[in-house]
Parts: sequence; C-alpha cells; structure tokens
Amino acid sequence: MPQPPLSLYVHLPWCERKCPYCDFNSHEVKSLPEERYITTLLRDLRAEYSGENRPLATIFIGGGTPSLFSVAAIERLLAGLRNICTVAADAEITLEANPGSSDSVKLAGYAAAGVTRFSIGIQSFDDSALEHLGRVHNARDAHQALDAVKAAGARSFNLDLMHGLPEQSPTRGIRDLQLAIDANAPHLSWYQLTIEPNTRFYSAPPPLPVEEDLAELEEDGAALLERAGYRRYEVSAWARPGEECRHNLNYWRFGDYLAIGAGAHGKV
Repeated sequence: MPQPPLSLYVHLPWCERKCPYCDFNSHEVKSLPEERYITTLLRDLRAEYSGENRPLATIFIGGGTPSLFSVAAIERLLAGLRNICTVAADAEITLEANPGSSDSVKLAGYAAAGVTRFSIGIQSFDDSALEHLGRVHNARDAHQALDAVKAAGARSFNLDLMHGLPEQSPTRGIRDLQLAIDANAPHLSWYQLTIEPNTRFYSAPPPLPVEEDLAELEEDGAALLERAGYRRYEVSAWARPGEECRHNLNYWRFGDYLAIGAGAHGKV
C-alpha cells in the first residue's frame, strides 16, 4: 500500500505585536534570535526526518510572523532543510508574511531562496477594522503588500481575510471581500473572527455583529466568491481551479506531516 504524502510545518513564533484575538503560540519580541533558533530547528529536523524515505511534498513556514525573519535567515533555513531532507522537485513551499514586515525586496529574496507561495495576512482593507483588530499595518500597507507579493516571482499566493469584525456591517464585510477578489488572488482564506479563551478579546469582548448580520455576510460572500470563479474546498479556504493549498489538503486528507518549532504539531 503506498504511503501518504509527507509534509513539514515550521513554526516561527515571534510577532511585532500580539493581536488581541490571537490564541496561537506567538510572542512579542524586539530582537529575533534567528541564528540560534534556526540551528535548533535544523537539529530537531534531523531527529524528525531520521528513517524517512519519502520526499517532502510541501513545506509551510508559519507563525507568529515569519516575515520578521531576514532573507538570510530563511535562506539558511531552506538550505538546511534540503541538506537534511529530500525535497520534491515540485514541492510547494509556503511562507506567511504580514504587511508592514514585507516589502518587494524582502519577498523577492524569499522567493529566490525557494519560497514558491506566500500567505499574506491582510485581515482587512478597512483602517477602522484593522485598528479594532490591533494590527500593526493599515489599508495602504495592505495594498502595498499585494503589489510586492505580485512582483516577488513566487508561483502563487494566498490572502488571509477575516469577517465578522467589530462593528462591521454586512456591506463593509462584502466591500472588504470584493477588494480581495479585485486583487486577483489565486487563493483566499476567508474566515470569521472568533473569540478564544486566554486572549484580550475574551477578557474585554469587542462589539461584534449580530448573528443575522453574520449569516447574511457569509451567504452573500460565498455567492460573490463563486461568481468570481473561486471554489470552496475547505471550511474557510477558497481557490481558483488548481490553486488549492497542497499543504492544507494534506492535513484534510489525513496525510503525514513532520513539525519543528515552538508550537508545531506533527502526525506520522
């Protein structure tokens, strides 16, 4: 019986600022311990990959905010991965990036190092919504990040967009989604804000839309995405034909995945 595909998740846990809705293993930092952390990641990977005879079909570098890391650090990480593991020639290698920590030079450098796909944490194109969410970027930064990712030379990219935001009407939510569609993103992660324990929003909940408005926004947004040529292939993931995230699909299909980093979870 053939073995399932093998993926790798790499966790870089640091952020410029902890968002009030975030319950991930992520931490604010002023100075990144890049060299020490990558040395430790690669040491862990040697143990994780030991005895494997499968190539890595996909690699996902998540966070935190991986785009806080320098191009040189990501180059070292990917070169180290290739020295330890067999990486498929057509491997999908995704890196999460945020506006404010990503410019055209940096994204092009990541692509030259081997990143084939970016996931850009836009969350909203509305300055008021971004302020409510505690994001460090504004709408102008979001649009500049889109221009930068298109110029970077990677094969594909994803836009991360949230809805059901504090004081967001269905009209404003649809406007946000339309801007993402107008950006001609091959893939959209469009998901509702949820309030999780151990977050600032849990301790001090913001004024969220009522259930009727959330249902209207979800229904109208799904219809808008379908008309624009996107297909929903996960709960909150929409893609144009052939642009599905292969790494995510391996999770959903119960494939195997190694994991290295502070908050990483693997399953073999």
